[in-house]
Amino acid sequence: MKKIFDFEIYGLLPIEKGFLYIKPEILPDGKVKGQFFGVEAQTGRTVPVTKWVYFENKFGPAYKEISSQIKDYISCETGFLANNSTVLLYPDGDLGIFNSKGVAVWTGALKYNDAPVRGVAVDGKCFWSVVPDLNAVICYATDEKRVQMRIGGGKSTAFINPTSLVRYNDNLYICNEGSNKVRTISLNNYAVSDYLEFDEPVKKYFLAGGKEFVLLKSGLYEL
Repeated sequence: MKKIFDFEIYGLLPIEKGFLYIKPEILPDGKVKGQFFGVEAQTGRTVPVTKWVYFENKFGPAYKEISSQIKDYISCETGFLANNSTVLLYPDGDLGIFNSKGVAVWTGALKYNDAPVRGVAVDGKCFWSVVPDLNAVICYATDEKRVQMRIGGGKSTAFINPTSLVRYNDNLYICNEGSNKVRTISLNNYAVSDYLEFDEPVKKYFLAGGKEFVLLKSGLYEL
């Protein structure tokens, strides 16, 4: 593995050819200002970007309207549904769904058995999320406003403190901080398999520019 960063970054946002991130800067008066950067996966080149570039990639075409309505733009996860809506989910389960013009069409708390839900991996008009407190992965149907499937949880040890997930083609990749593993779910038969294992907690896994990256407790790595 090749370490990319060992300093703390925020708002890590994978895009097709690389990723964006925010680095805090301490100003002379003690205030904190976010600096926005983009990294090209193939070359490793890092360049400054504007906050509007970051917002457009995170919230979609209606980024100005959506970003003006939310409580913070760093901690939320987003995804783009098949009906051109944007779903936005905070770690505490606070959920918002915005239409293509940036109008909030639904807001509320998304919890499963009173436990907050995290992460967004879009699947048509549905999206998959993890429930860290219950060691489960769920699928939420936005049209019906209900959880339509659960994998793991209960006595199952398939997932241990899952904290993030991503979908590529017909597979979900789930990062388990409790077991230091990235595990997969096949959306063809819902089978769970091991994919990667590390010596420390794994927080995020993603692809960019044909390369694999993981965010571990000690930093961001290219595999």
